Amino acid sequence: MNLAKCMIAISIGDAPDRGRLGYPQREVDRVLVSICTALVRAGARVVYGGNLDPSGFTFKIFRHLAQAFAVRGSKPPFVHVIPEPVLRRANFNDLASTLREARGTVETTVALADERVVTLQPWDETERSRDDAKIRIVPDRASGPDAKIDSGETLQQWLGPARASPIEAFSAARRVMNRLVAGRVVMGGKMGLVDRPSDRYEGKYPGVIEEAILALQDGQALVTLGAFGGAARDLAVTLGLLDDSARVPRGEQAASYLVALNEVRELKARIPSAVRESLSEIAKDDRAEPLSYATVRVLERWQV
Repeated sequence: MNLAKCMIAISIGDAPDRGRLGYPQREVDRVLVSICTALVRAGARVVYGGNLDPSGFTFKIFRHLAQAFAVRGSKPPFVHVIPEPVLRRANFNDLASTLREARGTVETTVALADERVVTLQPWDETERSRDDAKIRIVPDRASGPDAKIDSGETLQQWLGPARASPIEAFSAARRVMNRLVAGRVVMGGKMGLVDRPSDRYEGKYPGVIEEAILALQDGQALVTLGAFGGAARDLAVTLGLLDDSARVPRGEQAASYLVALNEVRELKARIPSAVRESLSEIAKDDRAEPLSYATVRVLERWQV
């Protein structure tokens, strides 16, 4: 695979068992930054589907890329895909401010529940006032006129009533993102632990697992960073990249989590034998720089 012609997705979420494995959050952040840096240096664009939390992974990725890289040609190095449910609950002024801050580094898109895609842009590049925030919604493929949105109320009017449940809408966003990319790197992720409310996931399955299933079904490259726990570690075990002994003990989990892993098990043979050993080594490694180099190498070797 020639990464200079590819978009590579990052699937990452905090792992509820990360602390038990001895990894502080700063170590996860260091690995994330290292992977993104290596991908962009190899010519790829990084795609991430996530929320608008200023302390979340979306902002960590694009702020790092903004500091480290100029725009590669006419295309920003980072593509942010916002699921419709996330946009519906976003604070409008914060959204407009984010678009201004991300200009030149991030291409911001919204995946609607019917799998249409629209682009979000600042309306006026000279504006700096939060009180006068405006955004432009640009439909893809000329499917409608641009829309000027100047308030949260106007945004909700543009969206109209929800036509799908949040579960269906998140799955739609993941399918949209999967069509954009040629490969995916997964790390951490929620596990649906019943006794931990913060570990509940919103979609059909945890995002890390559902996105991995889509990648495998479509024959895309899938790199699993299993050392840091979470759904990605269970993925690596289920795919035979880590031994069963690597599974971290945990309490009761959401029933759909086990269903998701059974779907993964059925796709185990989709991993090419030529890269299985390399993927297994990556799944065990916790060193940021070696992991990033190994990830790029295995993506380049993956035949798609």
